[in-house]
Amino acid sequence: MQDQTTLLGMADRIKRVEVRRAQSAICNLQSAIVREKGCNVAGDDLIQKIERARDAYREEQDRARREIAEVETLVRQSSNEVDKLGQREMSVSNRVRDLEVNLDKYSKEEIKNFFSAAQEVQMRLQIMRAQLEQVQGRRDMLKARQTQIGEVIDLLEDVVGAVGGGGASTPSSDENDTATLIAGIIQSQENERLRISLQMHDGPAQSMSNLVLRAEICQRLIDRDLDQARSELTGLKTAINTTLQDTRRFIFDLRPMTLDDLGLVPTLRRYTTQLGEKSNLEINLMIQNLEQRLPSHYEVTIFRFIQEALNNVVRHANANQVRLLLDVTGNTLQILIEDDGSGFHVNEVLANANARKNMGIAGMRQQVEALLRGEFGIESALGRGTRIAATIPMP
Repeated sequence: MQDQTTLLGMADRIKRVEVRRAQSAICNLQSAIVREKGCNVAGDDLIQKIERARDAYREEQDRARREIAEVETLVRQSSNEVDKLGQREMSVSNRVRDLEVNLDKYSKEEIKNFFSAAQEVQMRLQIMRAQLEQVQGRRDMLKARQTQIGEVIDLLEDVVGAVGGGGASTPSSDENDTATLIAGIIQSQENERLRISLQMHDGPAQSMSNLVLRAEICQRLIDRDLDQARSELTGLKTAINTTLQDTRRFIFDLRPMTLDDLGLVPTLRRYTTQLGEKSNLEINLMIQNLEQRLPSHYEVTIFRFIQEALNNVVRHANANQVRLLLDVTGNTLQILIEDDGSGFHVNEVLANANARKNMGIAGMRQQVEALLRGEFGIESALGRGTRIAATIPMP
């Protein structure tokens, strides 16, 4: 609790200092605007600097919002674990009290096992309570930081609004198109970062948290029960090897080395083979008229698009077969992914902006339309599988 109070105090002090800095900087900017207007000098560069600062704070606010959501998940998980361990400790304590009253009914080995189990539960409970306090303190500090950033953004908005009212020119159609494209690219990047953060949280982060917990238990057992410590270390070694293999697979999913060395086609063949074996899914890959290498950003984006589509099949479709077709006709690359899974109502999923499946579809659309200037389509119905198609102009 003391650490949590310290963190909150630090966050509050940081907030006050940063807001004062922002207010001071904005006052300086306003003074500069007045000077520039007085000197009849265009303030476009200054306005752009203010807008860049505002946009940077908005990105930081989005990052803080995503991190808060992740920490909230950790808080819920840790709270549930503490509750379970508390109930288990109560049960073990009752058994120990019964043992103390009826010592003559138990053997020395049973007494030793009872007390060892009680100590282990108590150690786990203490560790989880400390972990819960840490993540709660982290959450509160992030929320304070988010509030602080919001205040800074509001101040910058006021300045931009005041300056913009002084005769800013209306953006042209080309400028609007460029802004829309840039916004789409940024959104696509943010969706990809969100996908990676969710996978990191559900995979390696959880595994490593468990490893730390087991290592702390081993450390406490060394001075108390060497046999149990050895047993726990054996289990820890197995868990570390499993986590290492999972991390290597995660690294391959993030950026397969074969994509840079050999290109898109060999990488897709290897990826579909491994995914099919791992998920017990028959993936029929057909590639036509695509012998040449594509620019790096094309290959990466196309691979990400197909990877997300196949991951959605594995996670949601309950399918037995998938057909994946890449066909180059003229100056166009056609991509088709079809599965025989359970299907879904497309409109209902797209209407739920917070659903993970919707985030996957939105990410694929952004990859095709914003990054590759292509066309994206999806069809699905309950019991009839799903069909995803993309038409991409060749570079």
